[in-house]
Amino acid sequence: MELSKGRLAVYSSLGQVKMRRRHRLFSVEGEKAVTDTLESFSPEAIICADEYHPSREMLHCDQIYQVSNPVMKRLSNLATPSPVMGVFHLPEETECDYTELSQPDGLYVALDGVQDPGNMGTIIRTCHWFGIFDIFASRDTVDIFNPKTIQATMGSLGKVRVHYVDLKSLFESNQQLPVYGMLLDGKNMFETSLERRGFILLGNEGKGVSPNLRNCITHPLLIPPAGPDHSESLNVAVAGAITIAWFVR
Repeated sequence: MELSKGRLAVYSSLGQVKMRRRHRLFSVEGEKAVTDTLESFSPEAIICADEYHPSREMLHCDQIYQVSNPVMKRLSNLATPSPVMGVFHLPEETECDYTELSQPDGLYVALDGVQDPGNMGTIIRTCHWFGIFDIFASRDTVDIFNPKTIQATMGSLGKVRVHYVDLKSLFESNQQLPVYGMLLDGKNMFETSLERRGFILLGNEGKGVSPNLRNCITHPLLIPPAGPDHSESLNVAVAGAITIAWFVR
């Protein structure tokens, strides 16, 4: 099928969050990423470069377009475009019921203002690896359908639920669960008794946990450096991976 100018304009704009929300669509690039996303989200279209032959899974989509390499470059959000892109419908937005957690005594990750899409995608991927299937994010956290976030999830996008909520209300509605906050003045995580239940709270890359959430933290934790000569801080996705691994060890 031939891609119309109207669809080209819409699909090439999906790198912008306002356009994703306006059209209720998002795009995914790369054969594996598109195939993995087909398992969890409803496709609108598959777009292939002229020399690319869509896989069997992709052929189930009703709208398959073949385009030239220059058109694929215009559509792509990557420096080196992939030969295949999928355009998917955004899921319906639903209000999260703070009192109906999927596992009342489970382990969850909470994100306070994480801004880098690569960090966000890596955290989603890490949670999927360690069996954490719910992330609660403040409403100023980066959009999970950002193309760079999707690339960083490496296929885990549809495997972990991300809920954008008021974190303070979430913690106040679940006071039976501890809140483990990662702080530079926290207690040595490796010397602290931990439960495999509660919220692991990770803060913004530059500012850390916001002041209005600090008093919600019941267990302030620190990943201790090896000695006095160390970097200023850990990357939030790295810190999250270390912390989650220590909890589920």
